[in-house]
Amino acid sequence: MTDEIKEVEKGEKENRIYEIGYHIVSSVTEEELPREVTSLKDILDKEKAGIISEEFPRLRPLAYSMQKRVSGGYQTYTNGYFGWIKFETTPESALRIDESLKKNEKVLRYLLIKTVREQTLTAGRPRTDRRERKEVPKDVPPSAPVSETELDKSIEKLIAE
Repeated sequence: MTDEIKEVEKGEKENRIYEIGYHIVSSVTEEELPREVTSLKDILDKEKAGIISEEFPRLRPLAYSMQKRVSGGYQTYTNGYFGWIKFETTPESALRIDESLKKNEKVLRYLLIKTVREQTLTAGRPRTDRRERKEVPKDVPPSAPVSETELDKSIEKLIAE
């Protein structure tokens, strides 16, 4: 968000594309979740941000436990509802949205970034076999095909030894 502060200080009013990735605390029930997502969208509506795309949050295990201050104490979470919203707004509005998200007690963590309008989702990285691989020396020529009789002779020779 430091780039956004610089843009605001310069007085830039041109709309930009942003995305919020967020975790909602797991203490929110499935029935309450749509209301919490609506409250996040209301923050964007208040700033007249145009929503481009979004993904409704799903409960996921967190990579590590996170704490959030709740009612004077700390609550530890190991799961959270993860979702995202891509939207368009001015840098000034993005700063106000950032401040509103900081104050939201149901948001465990969030990340607000500047991005592009195009869809940037990928299918993920292809899986690789993590077993130890033997390196083939580069100076060894490829071997010629072996006939079955030659193979049988080699096996018999090995057995006889």
